Order: sequence, then structure tokens, then C-alpha cells
Amino acid sequence: MPGAAFCIAGCLTACLALLTQQGAAQNVRAQRMDTVRAAQADAVMRFDIPSKSLQDALDDFDVVTGFSGLYSADAVALRQSVAVVGTFTAETALRKLLAQSGLLSYFTARDAYVLEPQAGNVTSAMPVGPDVPDGKEFETLLQSTVRTAFCHNALIVPGQYRIALSFRVTANGSVEQARLLDTSGSKARDVEILRSLRSIRFPRGPVNSAEPFVMLILPHEQALVADCGGAR
Repeated sequence: MPGAAFCIAGCLTACLALLTQQGAAQNVRAQRMDTVRAAQADAVMRFDIPSKSLQDALDDFDVVTGFSGLYSADAVALRQSVAVVGTFTAETALRKLLAQSGLLSYFTARDAYVLEPQAGNVTSAMPVGPDVPDGKEFETLLQSTVRTAFCHNALIVPGQYRIALSFRVTANGSVEQARLLDTSGSKARDVEILRSLRSIRFPRGPVNSAEPFVMLILPHEQALVADCGGAR
């Protein structure tokens, strides 16, 4: 649910700061926790989720698994889930739950996932948190600005990789707290994606600059629109 999604974006930053302060002993505990989460993600669990509104079904899924999803309220509104009854891994259960929703799930961590339309978009951004009056207008500005910046950089031109990003845009239009939620498959490209994102200056910021955005950049075969044809 969107509230839980905000917790991922906000709480992970806080946890990283805590690790830095508490040193090696805390790092060991974190590594052990990662191992536990990995085992949970691969474990078979019992699900008994009837067909219902997709939002309610996802809430039930998150309770059973302990996972958190990144998606906007609009993405799941008026959609229905498929019943999931039986023992499955979390990934299999989520795929079954979404089977007739027109959405796909994309795991950005062992216990975190993003929902996206099956057709996909080259770049799509969603605010993680309450909608704001000019949210759609600013999303359009955000997508076009980031797309143009990436299309003018040969190392990070969209089309051949997939990546999820999280970042905030301040009231004056600068980018803060940018981080990758996974890897594009190339360390050099990952570094350049973050560098380029942090260098972007928007002509204005969103109404609520405290809310982070999650952006997905998808490869050619899942892109609904042309990658960079109109951005050059």
C-alpha cells in the first residue's frame, strides 16, 4: 500500500545512517537479517486470499509475507484480484494475485516490490504518498525532464536496461536523496544514472516536496512509447 511504500523510501535511509553510527557489530546484525529475509522470500507460505479489490488483496498479501509494495493508489484503483489459496512462494502468490489485473510485479529487494502496467512505459514515475492537486502535471514534467537528460547521455540512454530509482524533488526543483532500488547490470551505468539524476534542475518543485518519487526505466520490449525519439 502507498503508506508502506513511503516507509521503504524513508526508513531505509534512516537505517543506513544508524549502521554508520553503530559500526561493525550492527553491520553483522544487518547481514544476518538480510539472510533471514532472503530465506523468507524463497520459503513456501500458506495463502488464503479470496478474490477482492486489488488494494485489499495486496494489503492481505503484505500482512502474510511482511513485504511492502511501491505503487500509486491510481494504479490499483477499480482493479480486482484473483483468489490465491494454497501454499506458494511469495513471488508466485503475487503473480497469481495479479493475473487478471493488467499489472506486473517487479522485485526491487527481497521484501519489496513495484507494480507496473503490463505494457510498461520507458519512464514512469509515481509519488509515494498522498496525491497533490497538481500531481499529474508535475509527473509529466518530471518524466519528460528525466527522459531528456538520460537520452542525451550515451551511457544511460534508456532501452537496454531496467532500473528503479527513488528520489525527492525540493521546492526549488533540485534533486535530493537519489538512490537506486536495484542495479541496471553495470556499475559504471549505475554511477552515471545517479550523477545525472542529481544534476537535474526542474523549473519548479512539486506541491509537497517532502514526498519521494519512484521511477521505473524499462527496456525496449516492455516500452509502450519510443525511448528517445522525441527527446533529442
